[in-house]
Parts: sequence; structure tokens; C-alpha cells
Amino acid sequence: MNELLLKRGKFHQACDFVRNHARILDRKLFEYHFENGSKNEVLRALAKYQNPDGGFGNAIEPDFRLEASSPMATSVGLQYCVEIEVDPEDIIVQSAIKYLISTYQSDGGFWPFTFMDVNEEPHAPWWHADEITSPPEAKWPNPNAELVGYLNKYAIHVPEEVLSLVNRRVLLNLDSSKYIEGLLYDVICWNRACHCLPESLRMKAEDKIERTLRKISPLNEKTLREIRIFSLAPDPESIMYRLFPDTVHVFLDSEIERQSDDGGWWPTWEWGQYEAVWPIAKEEWAGKITVQCLKALKEYNLIETTQLNRLPD
Repeated sequence: MNELLLKRGKFHQACDFVRNHARILDRKLFEYHFENGSKNEVLRALAKYQNPDGGFGNAIEPDFRLEASSPMATSVGLQYCVEIEVDPEDIIVQSAIKYLISTYQSDGGFWPFTFMDVNEEPHAPWWHADEITSPPEAKWPNPNAELVGYLNKYAIHVPEEVLSLVNRRVLLNLDSSKYIEGLLYDVICWNRACHCLPESLRMKAEDKIERTLRKISPLNEKTLREIRIFSLAPDPESIMYRLFPDTVHVFLDSEIERQSDDGGWWPTWEWGQYEAVWPIAKEEWAGKITVQCLKALKEYNLIETTQLNRLPD
């Protein structure tokens, strides 16, 4: 396979972009992956986004600037914990799981992605909340599937009856349709959940992801929209890569070519509102996306400076 490589010079440009533009949290994550950085440094940066109630807020999800906690922002915080394989006993994890247990809506079996106070701070239009209500099944997985995954991953902090309750809700959603009927974000949430769910649920979820990916194949730019391929296939162990390796490499080639002259990768969407704040969020996204892209390219051995351990084609 004659895939492109991110050349050494381009890689160093990207490194400089992260150092100059990314949030401290994403800089520390970059250092962890590429410079033997400390896991504790990532956690120290992450803790600044966690509130006393255990939930995450404070614009950790750059598209809404709410300081108060929300389940969606907490899912983002726990993504960092999973990525650096934080100790399940860490107080950050314990507090986040406690927050999720306290905000679960047993009537309907869901977490609101956020609460009405999201409207009081700058936010992308898609995060505007008109009411807090149980989502239709097609929209349930984002963020609910992912959050149930975290409750299973950190089950030592979850009462048995709560874990049983949320896992039954997962099964209900999995059995509600043959395919994942929402957006690709729902597929991404199931991908994240799969690694954490008990085996019986994991197998059902993986089967549903596979059926869905086969149904929407061949994947193209129109299908992906603003989603980047490394969100669907962050590493060679992903279901997407196992099914369609050539397609993944085509999109990774496109990402390498998409690198901006400043060395970064930028979001492809706009808010269309809060014009004074969007540039701040946009730069935060660029730092985060650049780290995500570099991490994926490293996983696929597509960075010239990481070719020493490269397997032959």
C-alpha cells in the first residue's frame, strides 16, 4: 500500500502549532504521546475543567462555553482519562462517575447532553437546549452509550443496581433497530463504549456497528461531513479499519494533505453566531484536532519520524 507519510518537516510544523496554539490540556496530551510526557501533567491540566460536583464543564467541549457541569462535557473529560489509562481509583474518575450517577434520568433512561443553562453562555447552535426530554431511540447513543460505557469501565464506583439499570437501557437501544440510525457521532459513541461494556453487550454493539458501516459504505466526504476519519478509526484495531482498510488510508492521505500552512488542522465548521467568541473556540478546536490527527498518524505509522518500527508493506 503506497500511503502518504507526514514528512519530518511537516511533523515539526505540527508540533510547533500545538505548542503555540493548543490549550494546556491538549499540549500535555501531546507531550504524553510524543515526548514521554507525564500522565500526572495531563491530569493536572484536566482537573482545571472539573467542577466541585464532579462533572466537567468550563468549555472542555469548545463548542459550548458553559462553566457548569454537563453530561456531555463529562464524557469529554473521561475521554482524556481513558486515553491516558488513568488509574480507576483516581479522584478525577471517582468524582466524574459520582456526577454521572447523580444526573442519570431513570425516567426515560438517559442523560441530558446538557442543561438549560447552556443557553446562557456562548455556544454552537446545535447545542442550544429548548427543553430537557428523553431523546428518541435513534438519538439516544450520543452521549448515552458512551457514558454507560464509562460506568462499566469504572464499575468499582457504581452500585450494582445502577449498573444493571443502565446496562438494561443499553440493551433496549441495541435491540430497537438493526442499524445505528442516527448520525455518525452515534457510531463514534458506540465505538468508545464497546471497549468498556461487558462481553455480551460489547458483541451486540460491535455487530451493530459493523452492520451500520457496511450499510453506509462506501464512505465519502459527503457522508463524513465535518467528522474526521480518525474519530471513526483512531487506530488499526478499530472496526472501521478492519472492514475497510483501504478507505481509511484514503482518508488519512487526505488528512495529511489537509494540513494548513501554519502546521495545524482546523475545524471545518462555523458557529455563525457569537462572533467574538467563535475564534477562541476555533483555535481550541484546532489544537485538539491537531493532537488527535498526529496521534492517529502515529498509530498507523504514517509519520516519517516514527518509521523505525514500521512494518513492511
